[in-house]
Amino acid sequence: MSDTSVHGSPTSSGPERSTGYYALVLTVILLFCEANTFSAILFYNALPHMSPPFTPSELPWIVSISLLVAAAAQPLVGKLADVFGFRRLVLVIALLYLAGSLLGAVTHSFALILVARALQGGIIALPAAVYAFFRGFFPKRMVPIVVGMNVTGVGVAGIMSPIVAGALLDAFGYQSIFWFCFIYIGVFTPLILLVVPRSGPRISRRIDVPGSLMITLGVGSLLFSLTEGSDNGWTSASFLIPLLIGLAVLVGFVVVETRVAEPMIQIRVLTSHAVRNSLLVALLVGIPASTWNYLFPQLVSPDRVHGMDYGFGLTALQAGYVAIPSGLCTTLAGPLGGYLCRRTSPRLVMIGSALCGLVAALSIAYFHSHLWQVIVAGLFGGVCLGFYFAAGPNLIIDAVPEEITGVATGIQTCMSAFMGSVMPIIMSIILAHNVLRTDPTTHRTISTTRGFIDLYWIMAGACVLGLAVALAMRHGRRPSAGDEPQQEAAPALAH
Repeated sequence: MSDTSVHGSPTSSGPERSTGYYALVLTVILLFCEANTFSAILFYNALPHMSPPFTPSELPWIVSISLLVAAAAQPLVGKLADVFGFRRLVLVIALLYLAGSLLGAVTHSFALILVARALQGGIIALPAAVYAFFRGFFPKRMVPIVVGMNVTGVGVAGIMSPIVAGALLDAFGYQSIFWFCFIYIGVFTPLILLVVPRSGPRISRRIDVPGSLMITLGVGSLLFSLTEGSDNGWTSASFLIPLLIGLAVLVGFVVVETRVAEPMIQIRVLTSHAVRNSLLVALLVGIPASTWNYLFPQLVSPDRVHGMDYGFGLTALQAGYVAIPSGLCTTLAGPLGGYLCRRTSPRLVMIGSALCGLVAALSIAYFHSHLWQVIVAGLFGGVCLGFYFAAGPNLIIDAVPEEITGVATGIQTCMSAFMGSVMPIIMSIILAHNVLRTDPTTHRTISTTRGFIDLYWIMAGACVLGLAVALAMRHGRRPSAGDEPQQEAAPALAH
């Protein structure tokens, strides 16, 4: 076991190690973090096979709850890594993930499924601590490329997830997905303990538990109000009451965060134009990047009936094979995007991501009656995802001093996770208002083509807005260096 010491949000110290050692540490971390992608895409593919026993209005919550928990935990994980050390943080997250996976594998209760998925959500919150670890542990020359390599894991898992999900769903049903997650983390957690270096002296920090609870309650109430408004009407008490509660709690959250000594979200970080613009463009381009894989199984799996021009009657496994080209593009675009961030600029890579997302959304909105058209659109969607996850963290890393990398990337991934939790609810509402027919046996709904077109237009609109922000922003125009912040930096935070 290595004796190299790093903090939870580490600072490089001591002589540079061999390239082989760095490659080993990176590989183990990437393999462990594959569970992040598995937790999303496996369940995206499982949703069409989970009704029954669950209703269409319940299905998006199976995805959203884990992202909601992750979003609330994102800004905390950097501090938790400082307090307990990176390896200990990973171990706690792994144990919670194992407990959630086991619970989901043995229950048929919707309430307990939500608890299981909430316990799995912690691993989705890990990237903030991982990026801080990358910046402090690896040599500066390697940081932009290592960040891009992180997307290789996303791409590989993106290729494997639909195939694994398809094989398991066709043979054993949705609970086998939970068993797969349990086994996967059970195998790779010991490798983290063996290979990743121990943390150095820990930093004493306060954990803003009230802030985390407030933001979770606030956003959760807003999401709940959306589903109630869709089911019971937009003037019903079941919509208005949780809406007002959510808004009030979020306003209170902002007030509280400006007054506590160590808030969950450091408002001072947002005073930098570079940080604000980086967060805004990541939020906008993140809409198509985070929702592409959610819609894909619903587009290709249904049998085509009169009145619809999509659907190919694919089994879960066949849908997984169709998604392979898109996953390959993500796998290749990730490290390529990291390389381009270092050779050109992260801003240009984000512009490329927005353009690819725009092409993918518009092409599949109007050309989806043949399977090859869906596959071609998926190629652009895959590049969009790869470039996005390479450019977004590098924009933030270049905008802040090293000591607040975890805080800043935590805010970015928090916003992305919240958007990821909101979009499935919004998409389910739109599709629920565009139902073509309902299967009398399984009660599964088939949506009209118009519903999917509206959703892809939303994705295209987000890409256009993100493109406008990226073109206008002055930050991120120089090659990423992974060391000192470029131009106007966010202020360092006093400990």
